[in-house]
Amino acid sequence: MERRLSPEVMDDPALPPAALAHALTGLSRLNAASGSFRCIFREIETEAKARGRPLRVLDIACARGDFVFAAARTAGARRLELSFAGCDVNPYAIELANGAAVERNLACEFFRHDAIRAPLPDGFDLCIASLFFHHLSEPEAVALLGNMAAKCRCVIVNDLVRSRLNLTAIAFASRLLTRSPVVHTDATLSARAAFTRDEMLGFASRAGLKGATIRFGGISRMMLVWRKPF
Repeated sequence: MERRLSPEVMDDPALPPAALAHALTGLSRLNAASGSFRCIFREIETEAKARGRPLRVLDIACARGDFVFAAARTAGARRLELSFAGCDVNPYAIELANGAAVERNLACEFFRHDAIRAPLPDGFDLCIASLFFHHLSEPEAVALLGNMAAKCRCVIVNDLVRSRLNLTAIAFASRLLTRSPVVHTDATLSARAAFTRDEMLGFASRAGLKGATIRFGGISRMMLVWRKPF
């Protein structure tokens, strides 16, 4: 299936905050159903145990911080020395995330940052991008992978896999799990804009991520993992 990259409704800065909040709730349900969190956190835990020291984790394009909060709670329950932060280009999403962090009494940092056009900040050991790469052009995907690897010793990218089967499954699941018309539209656009496993490995190679691998990342998803040698 040929890739088709189109602007998504959720990326529109003019989208009313209430519609964005509704869409983010629907997206959270889809993420939970995919099982992607377990796949990603397993890699984070592996990295934490291998390094044997406190690690800082950055979630790129974090939206309202759902992954960050879940990861912080899980790390605390497992007594892992991890701290979490998130960045996003959308100021309203960052506002929601910071408000939720206060409400939940979690020491998680959220800040506005355009990870495509500016280098990642220093001080992070591991960076994650979940459901972000299908928004990018091929040159942007290569550039961001290089940017992530330049700043972090471990890179994790979790995203959809482009195929006709996944297109059908994702469209059906979006209508089953949420009433948000934004999600209904964007789910199909996302499935068409996703990359294949071979394409992602090619981007990693071009970006200099030697030894990167593709693993199961959840239902309809793949996960690229790269670790810098000790």
